[in-house]
Order: sequence, then C-alpha cells, then structure tokens
Amino acid sequence: MQERIRLYLDLIACSQPLLYWRYDAKGNLLESTCPTEKMLDDVFRATGALDEALHNESGLPMILGSNSLLRWIAERNAGETDDVSLHVLGPFFANEVRTEGVKWFVRQAHLSDSEPWNRALTDTLLSLPALSVQFYCQYALMLHFLLTGNRVTVGEIQYSLEGMEAVPADFSNLKIHTKPKDRKEVYRLERALLNAVREGDVEGVSAMSLAGHTARVRQYTNDPLRNMQIACTTFVTLCTRAAIEGGLSTTMSYSLGDAYIKSIFLAKSSAEVQDIKDQMYRDFITRVHNCRHNPEYSNMVQSCCDYIELHVAEPLSIETLAARMGYAKYYLSTRFKKETGVSVGNYIKFARIEKAKLLLATTDKDIAEIAEETGFASRSFFSNTFKRCLGMTPAAYRRNMASM
Repeated sequence: MQERIRLYLDLIACSQPLLYWRYDAKGNLLESTCPTEKMLDDVFRATGALDEALHNESGLPMILGSNSLLRWIAERNAGETDDVSLHVLGPFFANEVRTEGVKWFVRQAHLSDSEPWNRALTDTLLSLPALSVQFYCQYALMLHFLLTGNRVTVGEIQYSLEGMEAVPADFSNLKIHTKPKDRKEVYRLERALLNAVREGDVEGVSAMSLAGHTARVRQYTNDPLRNMQIACTTFVTLCTRAAIEGGLSTTMSYSLGDAYIKSIFLAKSSAEVQDIKDQMYRDFITRVHNCRHNPEYSNMVQSCCDYIELHVAEPLSIETLAARMGYAKYYLSTRFKKETGVSVGNYIKFARIEKAKLLLATTDKDIAEIAEETGFASRSFFSNTFKRCLGMTPAAYRRNMASM
C-alpha cells in the first residue's frame, strides 16, 4: 500500500506536489512527507480538521477546511488487522491568497507566542499550492480508489468546511484572495466568455479559462456551496442573454437557462455546480454555433429543431411534432428534410447523440443514466447507436475526452 501511495504522490507531483500524512485511529502522527512536520501538524489539529477526519465513518473521501480557505483531503481505511489509518493530503489553498491574509490567519490562530516561529509558519503557508475544485476533487477520488479499489463520483465526496472553532467565523470576510485589479480581470474574462457564446465560437475559449472564472467566486455568505451557486446562476443568466443576442430563440434560451439554474441549486457540492456550469456553457455555445450556421431554416423547421433538442429525453416522432406544430405529417416531413438534409427521425437520433456526448464529456454520470436522459430505451441500445454514429462506445468516447 505504501508503495502505491508513493507512486500516487509522484504522479500528483507532476502537476502540483502535495504533502502526505498518515495518522492512527487515535490521531497519532505515524509518518509524513512534510519537512516542517510539527508546524503544519499543529495547524491541522488547531483548525479541528484532524478531529473531523477521525470521526468520518462514511467510508468516502472528505474535503476538510476552514474559513481561511485552507484545505485537506482525508480518507480513512481499515487494514488487514482492522487498524484504522487516516491518510491526508495537504494542506493547500482553495484560492490564491495574499501575504497579508496569511499573516492575519497566523496571528488569529495563536499557535505560538514566538515571533520567529510565526514568521516561519507564514513562509510555510505561503509556499503551499492553490488548487482548483476540479483538481482537488480528482485527487480525492484517486486516493479513495487507491485505498479501497472502489470508484465513486464527485458528488459522493464529503465536505466539512466550516465550524472550526480555532478559526474566526468572520475570516471569510477578509478578502485576502482579491487584488484591486481582480474585478477588471473578471470583467475582461467574462466579456471574452460571453462573446464566445454570442459568436457560437466552439473553439475559441478553453476549459481552463472557464475554470479561471469559477475561481473568482465572491464571498456572499459563509457557505462556500451557496456562494458558488449564486455566482454560477448569475453566469447562466448572462449566457442566456448572450445566446439570444447570438441568434438562439428566446424560447430555447430561457428554457435552457431555467433548467440549468434549477440543476445548480439542486447540486450537493461545489464540484457538481462547476460541472453543471461547464456543461451549460458548452451547450449554449454549441447551440448558437448550429443556429448561426443554419440561418436558412424556416420558422417551422427551426421550431421543430428547438423542440427536439429541449425534449430529447421524451418520446419523439414525426407524428408528435406535426400535431404540436399544427402541420400535416407529410408536409412537415418533406420540408424538414429539404431544409436540414436529414429526416426527422435521424435528426432526433443525432440530437440525442450530441446531448449524450456533452454529458459524457462534462459529467461523471453513469452511462445508463445518460441513456435515460437522452431518450434511449436501454443502455445497450444507446451504446449500439452511439457506436454506429461515432465509431466508438460511450465509455471509449469519455476516456478520449478525459485525455484531451
């Protein structure tokens, strides 16, 4: 197990090196890779994070932290002798911090009266990495698999990010992660992101740019999840308006926006909110792109396309569309194929496959769940149809997208 953990740490170090700690069931430190072991162990205990981790009996990975934005990844496992070990990665920051904020934290924590020791702790904390939600959730899932051999989803990660008595509750009110120029940077980034929606620019904005926008969530409340939900809801609203300006119908735009906002407020974790936001953003860009490249569609055909794409999970047929649009089945079928180049049945199939591709690339949902959400009768039928259209299975497509 320790050899596997060392390999795991070497792999993580290719991106962001993280410190590793192992404790026994009573909270005694057994080993660590930290050169300032005593100092950061004191921080871990003082914030209450160690106690929280030792009482986590869910069998799932946990993200621990405090209002200082300092975070740890923890996982308990029982060995062959039933001895419980606690494996911990961190600490790291969930956002960029300034020197002033770290000094404030050190003063308020009261870990030592020694000024040289406090300066050394400040320097140590400033050397810690800052990880996005996407990265530290991935590391938590990998640690769980390494220790248990079981795969879990991002939505199953446990969080304990508040209630640490040693850290003042108002620490989040100190805007240690915000520089005076940050709002201008956020404005420029949002303008670029929204322009990509208006233009339907499917190649113009990278996922890293979108992640950069997420990292700048303002502290509206003391609840990190609610803060992200508020920020992402605002962004969905902006994307909805940008899509309308780009030519997407108001019905389609507002229906999509409302659906994504509802999903955001039903999310159980910040990582899940970010996944929904990423999916929403790519969805809007793709739809505007398709709309701008098919301006010759009549209102009748465009309405059919919009209805199909908004209701891919429901039973769809030419009869359903003809009755809804108020046209004869033969007339609608003929006009639809003349303008789009494909039959209604094939368009429905392709719309479902496109939605499935989006879900495979941007979520951790099970393939059977995706099949249901995209209107396929069964997982096997979905997999066979997907492979005929793309030349690979849904699982292979997801692996390819993850490696890009």
